[in-house]
Amino acid sequence: MIRTERLFFALWPEPEQQKAWAAMASELLPAGGGRLVPAANLHMTLLYIGGVGAEQCKALKAMADGISFSPFVLRLDKFGYWRKPRVWWWGASQTPEALHGLVGSLQAGARRCGIGIDPRPYKAHMTLARKVVRAPEQVDIQSCDWAVDHFALLRSVSTPTGVHYEPLQYWSAQQKG
Repeated sequence: MIRTERLFFALWPEPEQQKAWAAMASELLPAGGGRLVPAANLHMTLLYIGGVGAEQCKALKAMADGISFSPFVLRLDKFGYWRKPRVWWWGASQTPEALHGLVGSLQAGARRCGIGIDPRPYKAHMTLARKVVRAPEQVDIQSCDWAVDHFALLRSVSTPTGVHYEPLQYWSAQQKG
């Protein structure tokens, strides 16, 4: 039997950011309103890969080695709610071109590695809570500018206490100029 791991590429915040954003979500989500994502799991998925074996994982890492992108600022300024999966999220009203380019490069590279890609357009969002019964009331917040200078390949690990994400490798942006 071939061992597979569930993988995805993501923007992976610094631990201080994760803690601050989790605290914000905890303050804004009404008690009993849903299950908050643990601070250490907060991230923004760039491309979900799914279950792959060691050879495909190696190919994905090699593919990502060839991706070049510039650092960018992602303004998180919008909350949203998806009723069907019952997810409350925080995202961007405007997706920077650099982020679209990074996602496009990852998608094209994953296809070359034999990975099927979700055909829906990319939506920059961070899941804050799951199993949310109804959308939280309109939330007024100041926007948050996230300076992005790297992305990561992460592994999803199921444990008796829940799922957690482990970064396998990071890739840094290249300064232009």
